[in-house]
Amino acid sequence: MRARRRPPSPMGAQSVIPLQPTTVPSPQFSMPWRACAAGALAAAVGFACSSDRTDLQGPDPLPGGPRGVLSLAASTFALSADSVAVGGSVVISVVPRDGTGVPLGPGQPVTLDLTGGSSNGRLGSVAFFTWDSSYRVRYTGDAAGSPLTVRARIAGAPLPRVATLRVQAPPPPVWTFCSNTGEVCTFTGTRDVRLVAPGGVTHVQEFTGTVPCAPSGYARGFTKAPGAAYTRCEHGELKVEELTNAMPGMSGMDAPVLHVPRGDRGVATRFVRSSGDVPSAPMGEGSFRMTCTLAKMDFFDPIVYPGQPKASHLHMFFGNVAITPSSTSSSLTSSGTGTCSGGTVNRTGYWVPALFDVRTSDIIPPDFATIYYKTGYNVDPATITDIPEGLVMIAGDKANVGRVQEKNKLDVALWACGTAASTNTGAVPSCPVGDIVTLLINFPQCWDGRRLDSPDHQSHMAYPVYRNPPERSTCPSSHPVMVPIITEIFTWPVTTGMSSQFWRLTSDMYSVGTRGGYSAHADWMNGWEPTFLRSIVTNCLKPGRDCFVNLLGDGRELY
Repeated sequence: MRARRRPPSPMGAQSVIPLQPTTVPSPQFSMPWRACAAGALAAAVGFACSSDRTDLQGPDPLPGGPRGVLSLAASTFALSADSVAVGGSVVISVVPRDGTGVPLGPGQPVTLDLTGGSSNGRLGSVAFFTWDSSYRVRYTGDAAGSPLTVRARIAGAPLPRVATLRVQAPPPPVWTFCSNTGEVCTFTGTRDVRLVAPGGVTHVQEFTGTVPCAPSGYARGFTKAPGAAYTRCEHGELKVEELTNAMPGMSGMDAPVLHVPRGDRGVATRFVRSSGDVPSAPMGEGSFRMTCTLAKMDFFDPIVYPGQPKASHLHMFFGNVAITPSSTSSSLTSSGTGTCSGGTVNRTGYWVPALFDVRTSDIIPPDFATIYYKTGYNVDPATITDIPEGLVMIAGDKANVGRVQEKNKLDVALWACGTAASTNTGAVPSCPVGDIVTLLINFPQCWDGRRLDSPDHQSHMAYPVYRNPPERSTCPSSHPVMVPIITEIFTWPVTTGMSSQFWRLTSDMYSVGTRGGYSAHADWMNGWEPTFLRSIVTNCLKPGRDCFVNLLGDGRELY
């Protein structure tokens, strides 16, 4: 039983030429993917729930009244829930409208009054959301008590509708069955996982993505579990942390404070062992693949904006947990814990823009990343050379809008659903609940032989001239050195209540009316121990052998 999951297929990558978001949107929009408020609150805020609406429109325009002039009667006001647990939060939403019901847009002085009652909590700052022209405020509960009365004001004048809000005691932790003992427990993100035995005996530890459901015997598994007849594993809720939005409003992500998934702590040692598995006879194309869990999310990019914190759009980082705005290939190789198979053997930095829901600014939690090192489409394996130490590069065009990204008939960025049929249009596909959204990025594999970086972080590399058999794909004369092609595959599960048609990359700097995902790109900063990366090239790629998952081709494997 292994903790690491087998990565997905590369989808033919080589074969084809100040506001905290909430998980509950404001109910006045009748959003069917979240529960609407009911009872007294529904009457107080004056909206109707509808289970079959899929639009994001506000209430029907009211008759009469001047256009472009604030109408308190037409303006809408709602809470995402009428109660909140201590430590939890609720979103209060106000949409100033004119007499015809049309939203008035940004620049409206919106304030809130919370009076009466003994509930205690904190209001965040008001933020304007471009998507629906709403002003939203997050209220966080601090102490339970009796209901508060909530009133909204625009330019100091109160809206006629009022609502109530109560802070309640926190509910008990929610535990979800994951697997029986002797199996592998898998989940998204970082969570507490517990072993459960009859009689109420439990043992809890924090893991990211996966763990063998067994009390001992696995390097990436439970430790120091007391002796008991454990029968199953259960996981807790996704762990998140607050992150100030360094660029509120950019790309349509309007919330001033974000909830981002907590990353893996990584491991501080090599995870290499003897496996006895040696690849069979050459297959014609050499390959090696491994998985990495999320290391962190933050607003920096050590390649594009070295030494400048909060200068970039929000990225998801995989690999080296210690990566910072000032990281270099040398610093990654020599320090930090690793979240990839092999631990500190591969402290490379792999990163990509984060995905978020444009309606709410909710960050979409990623699953693991799968990294491929291959010889490339119809490339002579014997021509593959070692990746130079210190190499950094970027693949994809963050300024792209409205087109599929490809080079020499190879998809540079490929969006797809995990199982549902989808066509790569360059944008995030609409994948059903229970499926996954997948982004594949193919890096260039022709090096100029001189530079480890370039001003645009791309021109020192190039894509091969791809040819079909019997001819071979070759590098252009300007970039004559053939290195392995690196493919980074990122996945996001589509869970209940999600709709991927509203997802955008944090690098999508174009209109929110255009589908998200066109700006897909990814970064790679070498952090491998050179001898191990050389083993992959020597034992797997140059001989044209398939080393499957984590095999080094010499009887050893990463884990």
